[in-house]
Amino acid sequence: MTSTVIYSTRQRAWGTALTRRVVISLAGLLGLTARPTLADAQWRVAAPAATSAWYAALDSVRLPGAGAFSFTRAAGPANTPLALALASGRFDVLHFVPLYYPSASRSALADALDDAAGSATPRAPRAQLVVGILRQSIADPQDRQRLTELAALVRHIAPPVVAAAQIDAWQDAWNRRFAAGLAPFLARERLDAGILLVVPSLGPEGRLFAGIPANRTDNLIAVATPLGPDDADGPLFAAVRELCFPLVSRVADGSPAFARGAGTSREAARRTSIAAVRCGADLLELLLPSEAPGYRAHWRAVAHASSDAAFDDLFPPDPLLSTRLRTALQSPAPPR
Repeated sequence: MTSTVIYSTRQRAWGTALTRRVVISLAGLLGLTARPTLADAQWRVAAPAATSAWYAALDSVRLPGAGAFSFTRAAGPANTPLALALASGRFDVLHFVPLYYPSASRSALADALDDAAGSATPRAPRAQLVVGILRQSIADPQDRQRLTELAALVRHIAPPVVAAAQIDAWQDAWNRRFAAGLAPFLARERLDAGILLVVPSLGPEGRLFAGIPANRTDNLIAVATPLGPDDADGPLFAAVRELCFPLVSRVADGSPAFARGAGTSREAARRTSIAAVRCGADLLELLLPSEAPGYRAHWRAVAHASSDAAFDDLFPPDPLLSTRLRTALQSPAPPR
């Protein structure tokens, strides 16, 4: 099936140049042999080795991004020549590469980087999307040569490993505690199903690829592993926030006053990032109130705050977004 892809709502909220439309065969790119029906739809938790290697490489160079929180697990800047070269916003697209090529192995991701640095046809047909995005987003040929250095890092880095038993535990928790309760919201947002990638090297700012509107099951989210022993469900609470981002983006895009008030794209990114944290809390209060305290505790930990710190003080409501977001969450509107 050939459809139009907008990639991605998460990026549109940041005001980057990555909001483009292309026509692709998504089934082929994702390596799907058949599309799941909505009756079978669910979010599947995974920790692919290729994704872990990719984000471990970005963590080693501390690749920054626009938002309220860190994009990588490691703190502070890195001083290597590659890290210094990638530190500008021209390389923001690298935060999403595994989500554009989810069927790739580690070597295939590295090959795609090498291909994007040149001008030849990609070696793997499924790499066409990510190579095209990289070439469009990193327009300067000299900048693109840095991709070959990153490719070498991806090939050789030793990423942390998430135990299969832990993946199973998160899957069980999602299925038992979140899936049914969030189903009405996910249906309205056309986020009925997808893959939830749990990645040790990510920071609190997750990643979201909201796939083609016609499918509703081809979405991808990447979130960090728990912050510590008291944050066992952290990846699930981080995923709830990511699932709010398409709604937050639409509300922000529909508010000229917000665009004027934010001023810069970086400030808009910071404000939408905080608004998404609050949106997740409001969503759980509405649909799964028993999970709301755990969600707030997770984001207090992200903010390095004590357990008695006021959530509203840490994540204050945005005067131009909060009322409209709460109204939208309560909307009985049918799926779009």
